Amino acid sequence: MSKTPWNSIAEGVIPLAEGRLTFPEALVSPCASCQTAPCCTHLPLHTFKITNMIELDHALYLLNFDRIVLGLSASGEWSVYYAYPCRHLNRQDFTCTVHNSPAQPQICITYNPYHCWYKRVLTQSVSDDFLQIDRPRLEHLITRIVFDEFRNVVEVPDWNTMIEELANLPLQPALPPSEPTPTDAVTEDWQAMLLNLESSPAQTEEIYTYEALRDPCDGCQAHCCQTLVFPQALPRSITNLDFLKFCLGFPGVELGIADDVWSLVVKTTCRHLQNNRCSVYGRPERPLLCKYYDAWKCTYKINFGLPRPAGFLRVKFEQFNWLTDCFQFDQHGAIVQFPPTEVIRTYLEDQWRTVLTQPAA
Repeated sequence: MSKTPWNSIAEGVIPLAEGRLTFPEALVSPCASCQTAPCCTHLPLHTFKITNMIELDHALYLLNFDRIVLGLSASGEWSVYYAYPCRHLNRQDFTCTVHNSPAQPQICITYNPYHCWYKRVLTQSVSDDFLQIDRPRLEHLITRIVFDEFRNVVEVPDWNTMIEELANLPLQPALPPSEPTPTDAVTEDWQAMLLNLESSPAQTEEIYTYEALRDPCDGCQAHCCQTLVFPQALPRSITNLDFLKFCLGFPGVELGIADDVWSLVVKTTCRHLQNNRCSVYGRPERPLLCKYYDAWKCTYKINFGLPRPAGFLRVKFEQFNWLTDCFQFDQHGAIVQFPPTEVIRTYLEDQWRTVLTQPAA
């Protein structure tokens, strides 16, 4: 079976190379000897701090989801990663299948492998300045954290102690492969609307009683348990758009667009989801974030449950080039024309409809 280093910390660990290199040997790209391509299997999504119980609960919540791992730096900054191979990665020899082609994102072309951060820290169980955190490691760290009455963190182990203790924890075996779903029913409904030439189909507004809406989760497809959303700054340059192209190269990652904020959207599944319901509902292990979530104000059900939600647009890898057609730049790559969401949607739908209705070759 092929090596799958994205499935666990343990499988990503490789022996440290020994020996010394001559100058000509050192000039050979470090990518040539990289055995796991961690830069192509770990997508950075978000950074945050843990200063109180709510922020710690959020970290636990994130680790409930498939293909999500955390990192902790010596500075105290936490990071979230999507652990899954880029669609352009050859999983047999861990090389890039679009290397030096127009399909390769500029961020990859210009990334300097001679001081690769990923290879230095993600191929070891622990490193001097960064710790990979899976659920067993976080559960251990929780036993060493102390709070005050207001649930602020007042005591944590020092960095060297954390390195020592996590290094001594047995690494978990590789998980069964968790594959992202290539499509979903909502996207298929959107496509069907385009094929029927319905850009904005009339919908009959249903009327409900107060009692009927008492539990908004009744009949819901649990989109909040199958979607993680990481807000991003609005793109201001061609470089920002190129980074989003890189992100969309990872299967299971989408771009969520609204007029005031763009987001990286990860389609994944909480381990507690069973039959579209939370299997730990009412139990202590349920995240506080879920326990106190106001389902009557849920945006997941709208944005990810409707084919054409007002003011929100989902963009996938296949639609990225159409997205960039909507923007114009100055000579330095700064965006000078930033269309509203509905203008982008109309253009993408026109392009998509053209592709869908083309005669088969």
